[in-house]
Amino acid sequence: MSIINELKKILLDTGVSLTELAEALGKRLNKPYSMQNLSNKLRNETITHREMLIIADILGYELKFIRKQ
Repeated sequence: MSIINELKKILLDTGVSLTELAEALGKRLNKPYSMQNLSNKLRNETITHREMLIIADILGYELKFIRKQ
């Protein structure tokens, strides 16, 4: 499953819009972030690990690498 679909599920679960997420991300990174910019990064799979860590934190999640069994 793609990152954009995973994130959309989480956004629905948390009741946060992509626009609200983009605004919060922009505040954390101290740079302008539009919904379109964030959407393009997700669709093109060019979002950075740092951005995903911040997004997870904003939404109350954490990212982990878990070893396969």
